[in-house]
Amino acid sequence: MESRRIAIVGLGLIGGSLAFRLKSRGHYVTGFDVDPERANTALHLGAIDGVGLSLLDGVKDVDVVFVATPVGIVSEIVADIAPHVGQETIITDVGSVKRPIMENVSRMDLPVTFVGGHPMAGREQGGIAAADPNLFENAVYVLTPPIEPKGPWPEALAVLKRVIQGDLGANVTVMDAVTHDEVVAAVSHMPHVAAAAIVNALGQTAEKIPKALALAAGGFRDTTRIASGSPELWADICLHNSASVLRSVAYLQDQLEGFQEALLTRDAQGLEEFFGKARDLRAEVPAAQRGLIPSIYEVMVPVPDTPGAISAVTSLLASAALSLKDISIVRQREGEVGALRLGLADGASRDLALEILLSEGYRAYGR
Repeated sequence: MESRRIAIVGLGLIGGSLAFRLKSRGHYVTGFDVDPERANTALHLGAIDGVGLSLLDGVKDVDVVFVATPVGIVSEIVADIAPHVGQETIITDVGSVKRPIMENVSRMDLPVTFVGGHPMAGREQGGIAAADPNLFENAVYVLTPPIEPKGPWPEALAVLKRVIQGDLGANVTVMDAVTHDEVVAAVSHMPHVAAAAIVNALGQTAEKIPKALALAAGGFRDTTRIASGSPELWADICLHNSASVLRSVAYLQDQLEGFQEALLTRDAQGLEEFFGKARDLRAEVPAAQRGLIPSIYEVMVPVPDTPGAISAVTSLLASAALSLKDISIVRQREGEVGALRLGLADGASRDLALEILLSEGYRAYGR
């Protein structure tokens, strides 16, 4: 494996996850973040080998730069660092919107090669504390060519493919910026908007019936968990991909209006067709491939409402080095058996957790 010097600008969830993984694969990784405390935390956690004292110091003498900042400032960062890196340095980004970035970069006379990038993986939680070196395993990683390819673009693409596929374990797809933005508006941006709208609609019901929130467990939590994402991040993303998001909003409105009409006219066949079409289309979505909306692997464990019941379960899993990504209690009643809901990182972890709990006599089951 060829070792490279790699710089990460922005050490949040994506930047931190890149840093952890690339460092573990033998690359020398430096990092820079506008928040010095976050950069020092990344160093303390072992995500990076060194911290840049400034933006330019952080990218000095490196082979590849990953710009992992909010979409709105990626172009500015690229313009700032491009004159100060080596001519063979490759600059790429991880922004979930590509068209404005690629158009801005195309207007710059860059002395180096810039390749747009977007790892289609994520979590509800953000920040370096949520970073995971395995975040990109089996995820689609889109690389976007320059609007007017020139210079060593093919060579840069080959290098990034080796790093992304060989070191991150992701699957590279090359896609133009316009197509990319239209697709992610439908598969990522719109679902976040819809989840937020569903939660806000529940809020309207809760204004009249406060107990509504207490009943919103199980399926509601699963359906809307992505609404827990960063408001600042998603406002930035939607603003920079507004045209595509608006088209997806229109498509969603069409679907809801059709459903509303069928319900008002008591059109049972129309309602069945609505739900049937959705079921059939969903069956075509790849099950094993990670995407922008993270999968969740759950174990449900019935536990009594007694002191130490929860810690007994979590201690068992901790002894097997299993890390819980989410934990909550559902259908809990005073003095009765409730269900402990455990979220794990992947299917293998879920299966191991089930094996351990069942062997200890728990009536656990996976979801």
